[in-house]
Amino acid sequence: MRQTAHNGPGDSNGAQSGGSIMRNTAGLAKFALICSAVIGAGAGSSASAQDVVGDWGGLLAASLRIVIHVTTGSDGKLVGKLESVDQGDTTVPIEAITTGDNGFSFAAPTINGHYTGKWDADKQAWIGTWSQGQGLPLVLTRVADKAAVAALKPARPQEEAIARGPRPYTDQPVTFPSTAPGVTLAGTLSRPPGPGPFPAVVLIAGSGPNNRDEDVLGHKVFLVLGDALARRGIAVLRYDKRGIGQSTGDYTRATVSDFADDADAAASYLARQPRIDAKRLGLLGHSEGGLIAPMVANRHSDIAFVVLLAAPALRGDRLLERQGTLIGKAMGKTDAQIDKQMAFNRAHYPALIEARDDAAAQGAVQAYIDDAVARQIIPATTAGQMAKVLSSPWFRSFLAYDPAPALSRLTVPTLALNGSLDLQVPAADDLPVMRALLKDNHQARIVELAGLNHLFQRAQTGSPAEYGRITQTFDPDALDTVATWIVQTK
Repeated sequence: MRQTAHNGPGDSNGAQSGGSIMRNTAGLAKFALICSAVIGAGAGSSASAQDVVGDWGGLLAASLRIVIHVTTGSDGKLVGKLESVDQGDTTVPIEAITTGDNGFSFAAPTINGHYTGKWDADKQAWIGTWSQGQGLPLVLTRVADKAAVAALKPARPQEEAIARGPRPYTDQPVTFPSTAPGVTLAGTLSRPPGPGPFPAVVLIAGSGPNNRDEDVLGHKVFLVLGDALARRGIAVLRYDKRGIGQSTGDYTRATVSDFADDADAAASYLARQPRIDAKRLGLLGHSEGGLIAPMVANRHSDIAFVVLLAAPALRGDRLLERQGTLIGKAMGKTDAQIDKQMAFNRAHYPALIEARDDAAAQGAVQAYIDDAVARQIIPATTAGQMAKVLSSPWFRSFLAYDPAPALSRLTVPTLALNGSLDLQVPAADDLPVMRALLKDNHQARIVELAGLNHLFQRAQTGSPAEYGRITQTFDPDALDTVATWIVQTK
């Protein structure tokens, strides 16, 4: 629940520097559209201020366990704290606790968060929205003890199966330097049994301060993917992003180019390891990682193949517009609301892209925020969090980055997969551009996978709101497609 970075419920490889209470709930989507959930009117009898005293638990975005502790202070006013169970039981104070008219609200100013809910007597719950850069559903019910809180945790059957074992491969903790001073990356190298040499792949995570598991709402995407590949005889290196987990460096100042340098260092490190076939060394990038993989492949002569999972083929600002439109529709926004937001972004993004230094960027961001609040495009309660997102070096570099030149220069065997229900990197917009850019690469295979979302889960709508509710982490057929292609690529 740290403020500046995120990436899902914490574990031994989780984020230890940075992190927001919402973590990496929707990857790139959090930048596309400021979401505001519609809170329905409560049914039945009202809930008074006295009723709110006690402990309330819920799942943020159907995954991250949150507990709200409310008591009455010596002055008779309500006081409390917010606890994020899956982020090491970290707590932050809450204030401005109000009740009345069937409503319950509070603020967590240290993390720029705010909650507003309505009482539903039938469900005996507060039905509401947690706002911290974007709006996420959060339903709070009374919890009696830690056991009740533990019971809130959603099922993740693929991760549970990996934990039970057996694992027919070895996991080795590793560290290696990046090219940037003071940056040492930490990760896990999974090797199949036997003398080798094995084909090998570096996994490059999507946007946000991801750890080596690419942990999204309790889905350990890269843990599941790495397990599937290692079981097929492929060595796998996955690593914590700089400044995250056990890696050193400053995540908050890093750009897309900096993350490419880190991936380049990972590939160089993997090529030198024993039992690795350096002539069959590849890169696999998911989402933003799919931007980075072609950049590295074009400057790293040892790269033999590239796998692109939901990799953007459009420039950052254009991708965000398509993404924001589709996610807005999935959230029930009207065309007029979406058009207003997209037109607003089109008017303000050029100043961010063209800013030559931090001072110019801060001015552009402040103009964006002031105008957005004045036009009621974003609520004032989320302005601080949005300003941090917009002014970050990463966001500015992402907005301006055009993947077309790097993709068009790829000559190594390339597998590009997109889910048909992906709303973050929409296949209908992305794959035609990808095909055009890779037309001269006769070793490229481009596939749209029906019914899969941005995380390659089998989904109903593809909305990021589904990610946490879906128990599957990575569709087994998609895992098999990736593994089989790598094994067969010579």
